[in-house]
Amino acid sequence: MDKVRIDKLDCYFSAFFKILWISTVVWMVVGIANHFGKWLMPDKLDTFGLMILALFAFSIVVCFGKGIIDLLSKYEIMAINAVAKRVLSYVFAISFAVLLVITIWKFCQPMDVKAVSTRQAPLESVHVGITLLILADVIKATIISVVAVLLYWYYRMCFVLFTGRIRRIGVVFALALVMVVVLSFCPNVLLWVKVIVLLIAAAFLYDIWRFANFVKLDIKKDEIKEALLKEED
Repeated sequence: MDKVRIDKLDCYFSAFFKILWISTVVWMVVGIANHFGKWLMPDKLDTFGLMILALFAFSIVVCFGKGIIDLLSKYEIMAINAVAKRVLSYVFAISFAVLLVITIWKFCQPMDVKAVSTRQAPLESVHVGITLLILADVIKATIISVVAVLLYWYYRMCFVLFTGRIRRIGVVFALALVMVVVLSFCPNVLLWVKVIVLLIAAAFLYDIWRFANFVKLDIKKDEIKEALLKEED
């Protein structure tokens, strides 16, 4: 099967998207300038930026939602095929086994004061507690399996079925996830890490803007009249 080149995707509510895109760019510029000038408090600037990023992510979901749904349905990207079922079952089995071993270790280790007090509790309460722990492991394993299938669909969409700018956005998004993991384990951020984060953010902002095919919502007066007449009936 030949890969489909996708460089544009319909983006509705263009004003909403543009406002938050520009806000993100302005916050990045102010943050870079503040790194050298130290005019603003960094913690407040970061808090302000996190709110902008959250709203920008929300705008992407809202503005590109219809286009993404049409793309997914047209190419049946999220179909539960044989590979998705295997990924779901294997990941669930492995993750549940690991979680169950961890639970057994925490519950049964003799030096744990909490475990000793639990063993001294009435037998019925112990049974209820063990059942709840196992159910918690099942829920955690299910969540991990769903995330794994979503990652499989993401890989299939960005690296298997399509090429073009949608693949570039997929690569940038993957790099962003890697940097989130790195930053979570490295409290002292080095200068080169900051530079990489800025380059990834700049690449994403550029690609998402070029990727957007701004569409105006064409609502005709006749359609509004028909809707009003239906409500009156």
